[in-house]
Amino acid sequence: MGMEGKMADKTMVQKNEIVSILNNMRLKHLNTMLKAKDDSFLLSGFVTKADPNSIVIFFENAPNFVPVNDLIISFDYNRTFYFSSETSLKVLNLPLKSVELFVPEKLFYHPMRKFARVDGADVIEINIKKVETASSESNANINIDELPATLRSIYLELQVEKPDVKKIIGMVGEELSRYSNRFKINVFKEIESLAPIEKVVNVFKKTFWVGDTESLNNYIHRGDKYNIIGYEKYFEMVNKVMNPSVLEQIRNSYISKGIASYAMVPIVVGERVVGVIEVSVPNEEKYKRLSIYEIFYIKGLADILGEVIVKSQGGIQTAAGSFTLIDLSIGGVLANTKNVYLAHSIKENAIVLLNLKMQNKELDVRSRITRYHYIPGENAGLNAAFEFIFEDEYKKSEVAIVIRELIKRVSERKGKEYSKKQ
Repeated sequence: MGMEGKMADKTMVQKNEIVSILNNMRLKHLNTMLKAKDDSFLLSGFVTKADPNSIVIFFENAPNFVPVNDLIISFDYNRTFYFSSETSLKVLNLPLKSVELFVPEKLFYHPMRKFARVDGADVIEINIKKVETASSESNANINIDELPATLRSIYLELQVEKPDVKKIIGMVGEELSRYSNRFKINVFKEIESLAPIEKVVNVFKKTFWVGDTESLNNYIHRGDKYNIIGYEKYFEMVNKVMNPSVLEQIRNSYISKGIASYAMVPIVVGERVVGVIEVSVPNEEKYKRLSIYEIFYIKGLADILGEVIVKSQGGIQTAAGSFTLIDLSIGGVLANTKNVYLAHSIKENAIVLLNLKMQNKELDVRSRITRYHYIPGENAGLNAAFEFIFEDEYKKSEVAIVIRELIKRVSERKGKEYSKKQ
């Protein structure tokens, strides 16, 4: 199994962040590995240069050959394991004992494990039996009195025991109609079919805004002010240099469609963009261009829609359903659930009572949810990492017994499968 196996890897896509990590490796003179995707080549060395254009790795022992394509960089840094997407060789300099590579498009990473883990997806059943800490803090810091009157009424409707989802969406639509008669609420179904700007918002998780389509300056946002992005992030995503003539074509496209102002605001649940609100303001006297204040208001509407989506999925009851075991250790468990809204219902660092069941043995263990990782695609789901909390050695010994039994059963099963092949 390759490095992208079953670990709950997070992804780094912004080139400046990737280069920064590699430069930290250079400054600390930490060991870096270079390998072929098919494991036919392996090289150990140190990063001596990292910039947006290339990476240089110095090596002690000269290799017999270096593949040109499908190379993967990997390293440990701050108790985190990193490995890259496939990259390619630029220059091999044997006299200087160095290889120069293109900067990879992505870095994948996950915390390094403290304990050996055991597989056993079909042997152990896992459930969240009880949530001991507050399961959702999203509403704790909201002062209803400080909300605008229109938002207040929508928010209060959302807080009732059984909110009328259609009514709330209708109220949000009424609010959006104040700004434009050309708006759309899109809840994502297939990431692969997203429009270009939807992909930008999904990747960067920020609001895309062109305040005035007449002004080219409005198409680009420098810095990170107000968490707003523009076409600079589109060019970054497609790995192209910003071109004034292309920006001019984009501007002409908006103007030809009669759009005076434009925004796409993400609907976020947990750390995942689940949809967008798109507002195209027509070039008509009755509508005004979107200022940053309107953007903040629409962002409030998007937050409400995020809450609506979570509530429509069944809340805590659905979230506390069953999991599929990925692996188990004395330190904790990694498991998968098809309920992708779990991260919004039960936050990271929440304390839960985790139930482990293996045939006639059942065990409850207090655990902390240390991290979530969303798995996209047709079999979309959420990987959840739980860290066991032991109040005494007896509970720890009970988990150790379960692990030994799991190892035994998995070994017996593999032995039977091997015998059938003979």
